[in-house]
Amino acid sequence: DAFCWQISTTSINQSFSPRFFHVLVSRIADEYPLPASETCLIPDLQPYNRRCTVWSRGISWRSEEGFTTVIEMKEDFRCLLCAVSTYDKTDTNYSKLVLSVINVISVACDEFCPSVSRVELITCPPEATLDC
Repeated sequence: DAFCWQISTTSINQSFSPRFFHVLVSRIADEYPLPASETCLIPDLQPYNRRCTVWSRGISWRSEEGFTTVIEMKEDFRCLLCAVSTYDKTDTNYSKLVLSVINVISVACDEFCPSVSRVELITCPPEATLDC
């Protein structure tokens, strides 16, 4: 099962800034993915060596509890999708993770895109979004 949430601009002429997205990915990578088990080649960077996948428009990771999270920018920076999947939706840590990630996204959006009018939606079907 998965929970999918998106935040989209309400105007075709508006988009989320690349700066917002870069800061968001940095904050997410620092907060949620686990530290990598292997040693980083540059010792000073070891605290930043995380177990996650980052690409030009997104980030994904898997937690120790078995939650898989994907955050991806879509539609020319007009839509940000967040999907969290688990085998056990009754786990309270699952709900806490979903709410926490949505909060980080909302705070960054308010901070870096205050003039962008936007709408938040729960989207379906979630299975189609977790193919990375």
